[in-house]
Amino acid sequence: MLGEKLLINSTRRTTNTLFMKNRTTAVLLTLCFLATLSFSACDNGYADNTGSYENARLTLKEQESLYPTSFIKSDGTYRRNLIGEWVMEGSVTSKATVANYKDVVLNISYYSKTNTLIGSEQHTLYEYLAPGSTVQFKIKSFGYKGTSGIGVEVEDAVISN
Repeated sequence: MLGEKLLINSTRRTTNTLFMKNRTTAVLLTLCFLATLSFSACDNGYADNTGSYENARLTLKEQESLYPTSFIKSDGTYRRNLIGEWVMEGSVTSKATVANYKDVVLNISYYSKTNTLIGSEQHTLYEYLAPGSTVQFKIKSFGYKGTSGIGVEVEDAVISN
């Protein structure tokens, strides 16, 4: 009886040892397979990349064409002149790298001293705006009664060819 127990225990050890060896082998094979798969999926840089630079530039141009306000920034100051007009002076700068713009529409917002929007108006700058260029502007308006602050932002622009 005792001999049988020892035989059963040694059989279990052998089975466990074989199972562990098989499991280790299976894990190693799986890791090798995954490593081979991941390396074969990588682009080594020698593939046929003709036109990829041009495609990237077209995509950038499409983005700049679809969202001009994301690529045009305005900056400036405002003051009142002797006859009571609001004078807004500033610049509009294109951060685009490919797209050319023209006819930039500025939205001028007039605010009270409590920072409440009183009204707004739009002015168009009939100028060409090349990539990376800046255009100066000077706009005069009587604005709205009770105005104590002004905000100027780019509302839209047209893509020029």
